Amino acid sequence: MKRCLITGATGFIGSHAVRRLLDEGWQVVSVSRGLAPSHSQHHKHIPLDLHDPAAVEKIFEHHQPTHLIHLAWEATPGKFWHSTENFRWISSSANLLDAFVRHGGEKAVLAASCAEYKWGNALLDEDTSPLNATTYYSASKLAFKGLAEVIAKDISLVWARIFFPYGPDEDENKLISYIFREISKDRLPAIQTPDRAVDLIHVKDVAAAFERLAASEASGTINICSGEAHLPHEIAHEFAKLLEKPQLEKKLLQNIVSHRANVTVCGNNAKLAAFLGDGLPKSLPEGLRSYHKPIGVA
Repeated sequence: MKRCLITGATGFIGSHAVRRLLDEGWQVVSVSRGLAPSHSQHHKHIPLDLHDPAAVEKIFEHHQPTHLIHLAWEATPGKFWHSTENFRWISSSANLLDAFVRHGGEKAVLAASCAEYKWGNALLDEDTSPLNATTYYSASKLAFKGLAEVIAKDISLVWARIFFPYGPDEDENKLISYIFREISKDRLPAIQTPDRAVDLIHVKDVAAAFERLAASEASGTINICSGEAHLPHEIAHEFAKLLEKPQLEKKLLQNIVSHRANVTVCGNNAKLAAFLGDGLPKSLPEGLRSYHKPIGVA
């Protein structure tokens, strides 16, 4: 049985990724700073400080995973973009990957970010789009990428650039959750960036993508995205339809007509689609339904 060590296992994406790996028959060793339940006999969760090299070494000595999914990084909402904690994560992530390789690891899938790209209006392609790190976060990710390609030169490596994940268990301050709450309360949401369209991908699709990339022959940089970008008012309009709010739906349709995207952050997902097959990311209306439980549904 394949054994995958996954970091950031109790986070927004990590919790879904653990369940996906188990559903697909993996042995899973999950690590995070805190305690978490083990889901089955094939799953062991271990509290671990990834900034402690000795503790990291012991994990790999004892468990010797064949695969690594590395999701952990500085992610404090509103602060991670310019936090100096990003600098620590370059070193700790390099140490983690080095230990994995030295203990016989075969395949690593590392979480990267669409923030590494130069944002404009062109489709963001892994092989041709320019990079332009403008924050501590994006610059640190790119710095780690350079190290990772050297450390893992003799194994299979995927640099997985995640775009904008969403889902009902995300931080309540995230844009999609905020819009859903406002529409639910019959209010129009206040949008700070009405002219920026972004590529949204449901967190369950992100988890599925990481599992498929780990299990496949994939390597190199791959966008984790839906391939479609949406304006905030388009998202609000979809929620108004879902929640059957015709008056808000009408007002939001007017906003959609009056706003055009000045910046579009959208990824080319052709590489990802080749590995997902029939499991392509959900459409926006499908994904937004996960926020709403109709009356009578437990």
